[in-house]
Amino acid sequence: MTTAEPWREGLKRGLGQGVRLLWPQQCRFDRAVFLLAHMRCGSTALSNILCSRPDISGYGEAHVRYDGPGALGRLVVNQARRGSWRPGAAHLFDKILHDRHDAQAPPGFFAARAIFLARRPGPSIRSIRDLFRGIGREEEYPDDAAAARYYITRLDALARLWARFPPDRRVGLTFGALIRDPEAELSRISAALRIVPALENRYVSPAASRRGGGGDPTQSGRFTRIEPRRDDPARDAAVPLDIPEALREQAEAAYLRFEAMIRAG
Repeated sequence: MTTAEPWREGLKRGLGQGVRLLWPQQCRFDRAVFLLAHMRCGSTALSNILCSRPDISGYGEAHVRYDGPGALGRLVVNQARRGSWRPGAAHLFDKILHDRHDAQAPPGFFAARAIFLARRPGPSIRSIRDLFRGIGREEEYPDDAAAARYYITRLDALARLWARFPPDRRVGLTFGALIRDPEAELSRISAALRIVPALENRYVSPAASRRGGGGDPTQSGRFTRIEPRRDDPARDAAVPLDIPEALREQAEAAYLRFEAMIRAG
């Protein structure tokens, strides 16, 4: 950590606390909507649908560390800097894909509405590698094993988070179900989390979601809806990965646990 980083972090925290006090009705965990997922699972399209609503303020992944109530103030600052803040919106939105952002979540965090999303390991791990190679940051995930370890660790974290949300504040789905029947899954999310009016399968991609770090810089701006297509478990299982068999088995087991978890409700 450089000498400037503690000062910068302190400034961000102070600013977040100030914004929370200025906008108390919006900066409340019970008014927040979080998409808790892992990288390359279709989360950008779902984020775009949520953030196209006038009652939801957000754009995608804000990289905010949720370690106290001031985090929502920092989320507002982040959205404002990227031209995505709606002061009159009833809900704040964020997409969280990394443990460092929710590992220290305070009790209030679990009053939010939470959408959990995961994809099978083969295409997820391959897509993580392809993305970081394409944006010139291959050193972050230099091999398939590094991407697989991220995937396993993140799904384990999602299971721990799921257990802490009340059943009426959480809903889970898979990428396969979302692409197979988007309207049905959006209807299920809306019913489970009491989102009125219900979510619709259409969106305008926010500019911030098309930039690296905020969403999917390769795909976000190409579509205006989730196009239904066939889910193919056999194809996903056949994706070639250069990882030890034991690691592949761990990844597959983590995904099966996720499926069982959300099925149990």
